[in-house]
Amino acid sequence: MILTTLTVLGSLLTLAPSATAHILIAEPKPFGLDAGTANFPLDPSGSNYPCKATSSAGGPMNQFTVGQNGTLSFTGSAVHGGGSCQLAVTTDKNPTKESKFKVIHSIEGGCPGVGGPATFSFPVPEELPNGEAVFAWTWFNHIGNREMYMNCALITVSGGKDDTAAFDALPDLALANIKVGTGASCTTKEGNDYTFKDPGKSVVRIGAGPFVELCSGASSGGAGSGAGSGAAPEAPAASNTPNNGAYTPPAAQAPAATSQAPASAAPSAPAASSPPPAASTTAPASPSQPAAVTSTTSTLVTLTAPASGIPSAAPTQVPGAAQPSEAPAAGGGVCSTDGELVCNGETQWGLCNNGKVVFQPVAAGTKCQGGKIAKRGLYHRNQRTAVKYTV
Repeated sequence: MILTTLTVLGSLLTLAPSATAHILIAEPKPFGLDAGTANFPLDPSGSNYPCKATSSAGGPMNQFTVGQNGTLSFTGSAVHGGGSCQLAVTTDKNPTKESKFKVIHSIEGGCPGVGGPATFSFPVPEELPNGEAVFAWTWFNHIGNREMYMNCALITVSGGKDDTAAFDALPDLALANIKVGTGASCTTKEGNDYTFKDPGKSVVRIGAGPFVELCSGASSGGAGSGAGSGAAPEAPAASNTPNNGAYTPPAAQAPAATSQAPASAAPSAPAASSPPPAASTTAPASPSQPAAVTSTTSTLVTLTAPASGIPSAAPTQVPGAAQPSEAPAAGGGVCSTDGELVCNGETQWGLCNNGKVVFQPVAAGTKCQGGKIAKRGLYHRNQRTAVKYTV
């Protein structure tokens, strides 16, 4: 009996990293960390929407100055292949299900990162009213269970409006995969990046796709329409602003700048008609599928060079710089079909690029099999259960 108990306990302990590795925001500094569920998805029933039903009382305060850029960064590692995120604000200091969260920035694809968490920059819009408010980050993951993640942070806005008229005109936060409001009739489709029906005037598209509308999955039942549901808008035309929300993948092993011309995007990524990015943008050699970037805002910012192995908005290096016959980097291999998803057992995957593939771990709750990412029989939500045994 003792051996059996220890065996079960040991097996459960091996699952512990999957809980601690989940993503939550590091900046702005969130509240509700004491509850121990800050990196969990929202309950599908919607019982802990919004903000995991945690109180903002005593939480850290973050300063937002209108006209300046805010920073969005993360802690954790399980990015679930990326997905799409929204940033929103409510004037309610202790939000409830009836609170109106207004969107200030949308990130379509590549959020919170692919292969690891990235860092983003977003504008603090002039529509925000002065005073204390609550900021929210939401995320719809690319692979894994159909979920909605959410963290909230206390903010103080300065340099903004003295009334809420302009703020009230901003679009409502999109909801999906939870039985609250429009989220009750909106389910995401696994294996995609998502477009929002009304992303607001500040939006960037940095993911590799494929892109589908947010509510493209099977309906979860319930009624509701309006913000957060409906058909996706047409993709905005590419402009001279390659990435107006500064996107910084993990900085490790960032490649040196190069003047080589960008390669054409893969067929599944949105086509971009803009001229090459500014000289300050570096072009990495990436083993992953390149992503075209479109934007509807007009302020040019410099795109920071991404880390090797992370798809980004920057153009890829011209094919031919490295031949498929060369020895692959550690943790990689050779492959024959560019853009093909390659499995290394069930626990690692990678995309074929220029005859090479760099493997990375699959997200918790998934496996790589037959050139596809699939769910495991055991949902990773169940893996978060902690059990204490006495021998």
